Amino acid sequence: MNRVSQRVCLSLAALSLLAAPVLAAVPTTPTSTLLGKQTPLLAQEGIVETVLYFETATMAVRVYRNGSDLFMNLYNKTTDVVEVRGAPVQLVPSTRDQTVYATTQGEADRFARINVQGETELEIVAANGSVVLQEPGFNTVVGVPSDNSDFRGNSFAPGTPALVLSAEAARLRSGPRLGSTIVGTAPRRAVVDVLDRVGNPEDGFIWYQVIYEGTTGWVRGDLLQPT
Repeated sequence: MNRVSQRVCLSLAALSLLAAPVLAAVPTTPTSTLLGKQTPLLAQEGIVETVLYFETATMAVRVYRNGSDLFMNLYNKTTDVVEVRGAPVQLVPSTRDQTVYATTQGEADRFARINVQGETELEIVAANGSVVLQEPGFNTVVGVPSDNSDFRGNSFAPGTPALVLSAEAARLRSGPRLGSTIVGTAPRRAVVDVLDRVGNPEDGFIWYQVIYEGTTGWVRGDLLQPT
């Protein structure tokens, strides 16, 4: 496998964290692909929705909400291992203009930060206080407010079917951003199942993760409306 192919595979695996709200293996359907394996989704008492996702040089971070609770997944792109999965998250008070999501698992604390400029950072601190890792983030997407939003596109909660509004066919992309790989299409007036919703600060769009005829991909919010 050449270096370009390796980077593509790592990127797709990292983005799979956006579709991996797994706290434990539970006997329920539907299932979601996590790092190439079929894993059952958490039975949804509320809506599971991404709050923050970003990558660093070596990691990919996802903070998501299930009901009123927050959880974190952390994927190591170097070792191809999900180091943290479904770890409870707390909001940490900060004196700076930033939001800090923190979780403790094993012998380390993990902090995912985003400031008012949209800059992100992952910091891992060992039990003795030493900094194990501190890396800036990129490819950041954020949760979409339930009320007014500056992101373009129709805004509605995941967990509901949606109708494709595209003039021809909506492109299903590998990630929630323009220019990401096209993995499939859904024709006009087709009904898709919506798994997740994020806002991309770079292109300004709301993006929805959907399933259509067995293919999972991301569609811009202006191309969908709830049924």
